[in-house]
Amino acid sequence: MANPKVRPNDDGIRIRETPGDGRPIGIVGRLHTLDSLESAAETRRKVGIPNEWLLIRKDDGTTGFVAAQFLELVSAPNEPPRLVRCISGGLRIRETPGSGAPVGTMLLNEIAESLESDDETERKLGTLGLWLRVRDREGVVGYVAAWFMGPPGTPAPAPDPAPRPTPVPVEPPAPAEPDKVYVRPIDDGLRIREFPRDGQPIGQANIVTTLESLEPAADSRAKIGVQGQWLNVKTQSGIAGFVAAWMVIETEPPTPIARPGGVNIVGINLDQFHPLGTPDPQRFKGMGWVRFGYNVSMGRGSQDIQAAYNLYRPLAERYARAGMKVMFCFTHQTYGEGRDEFWPWPAMTDDKWRRLTDRFVDMINRIAEEFAGQDLVHCWQVWNEQDAPIGAPASVPMLARNYAHMLGRSIQAIRAADPNTAIITGGHTGGPGPGSNYARAVISALPAGTLPDGIACHPYGRGPRAFTRYANFGDIREELNAYLSVLPDRPVWLSEWGALDKEGDAPGEVANYAVEFVDVVNREYGGRVAALIWYAWAMGMHNGYGVVGRDGQPLQPLFDRFLGLHG
Repeated sequence: MANPKVRPNDDGIRIRETPGDGRPIGIVGRLHTLDSLESAAETRRKVGIPNEWLLIRKDDGTTGFVAAQFLELVSAPNEPPRLVRCISGGLRIRETPGSGAPVGTMLLNEIAESLESDDETERKLGTLGLWLRVRDREGVVGYVAAWFMGPPGTPAPAPDPAPRPTPVPVEPPAPAEPDKVYVRPIDDGLRIREFPRDGQPIGQANIVTTLESLEPAADSRAKIGVQGQWLNVKTQSGIAGFVAAWMVIETEPPTPIARPGGVNIVGINLDQFHPLGTPDPQRFKGMGWVRFGYNVSMGRGSQDIQAAYNLYRPLAERYARAGMKVMFCFTHQTYGEGRDEFWPWPAMTDDKWRRLTDRFVDMINRIAEEFAGQDLVHCWQVWNEQDAPIGAPASVPMLARNYAHMLGRSIQAIRAADPNTAIITGGHTGGPGPGSNYARAVISALPAGTLPDGIACHPYGRGPRAFTRYANFGDIREELNAYLSVLPDRPVWLSEWGALDKEGDAPGEVANYAVEFVDVVNREYGGRVAALIWYAWAMGMHNGYGVVGRDGQPLQPLFDRFLGLHG
């Protein structure tokens, strides 16, 4: 159904980012006809009224709020209220989208009226990261997480007035799902204990960690925020224990964490542009993962996603059908490379990063949509080594605030097209100090309800025995512990690891390092590391130590010992 139409009654009317004194983002006048993105009833109620703000869209796509007193109605369909249904018990109604103050709560299967247009309501229902303005049955108006809302369902048909058949006993309806309560810490580092108060610590939760209460809803809400009370909770990774109830607040249900499983976590980085970079999967059968970059630009600014799909789909199918999981990494080579407006990379500004992000997320949304539902891609990675020093030669880094904007938008764009595939950060290179601090700053800046399925890192120069030939930066445990503390309920992904710039070293020495590394991960971090993807398959793939030489022949004993690794 068409959106209601409105027209300004004067020239020079500001469009603002948010109602009231929000940032001006455009100007409209008498010659503009605007789409109202609110319901016909709300549009009629607001038009011409002081102190009301209407969400509109210009014909150039600009979306924002206009003071309704300066608008007149052009057309509004005579439509019944658009009803929506809550599909998760305990969903908060908030004053503003995201982290706005709670003003009400919706129960499972509760019906509310959408105050947005039919088109906007349809676009938002079930979509991660979007918020829908509603009015509940008690008249409370506010915003709810649209990904926990659905259509009201089809009402049952009226009974036939014809002679009634003999009643047949039926099973009673299943009881409604109990109202679940979810909480999150008010600060980082909240201990999860085996028993209340003095119990052994068995886990940790941060401000972005969503915990499910294992107690009845009424009991849970009576404890939240109360000094001396302890709440029995469970993390998304299955750790159950007790937390100090005065250190948590109620929150929305979490988005499920995508956890590709059932395969060896050890894998190998490949390169579709290297002559040895796409080996027959039978050569390394038993490996769990392969990782590729996803290059659309081809160094010349190409935006032909169909040509890229024609290149990458056969590769994904080849390895996925051999039983391996496939990871594609989106980078500046997906969008940005070869576009003069973004060159040189070290001179990028906040504004340029936002412009690039707008185009980047549109492209990756369409790419994810092409692959969705085929079980060929099992993880999307957003950027590569973004925390390296600005100007680093092997990556295109950016400040944490710019990466937070890109990552949040990317998660929303990918999940809108493909809600079932894991999404992880780019691989951090800064180690347990600067690297994990960068990751923490990014995660804390993401929109509410928008988290990756894990943090990725590239722990070159770290290993089980600190300050040895392949562990010149220190112990791998320090790095794993640091990144695990950023998102304690999600695994860490090592999307690259190995021995850089060591081509002259004996394969046996490198094999010892790899075997010891995987052994530590298996013994000490079982279930907390999702992937260990070696860099790289062949010598000559940049500066990694390959398991085959430049001639494509196995480097023994590394080749056999590496292929025998399993996690």
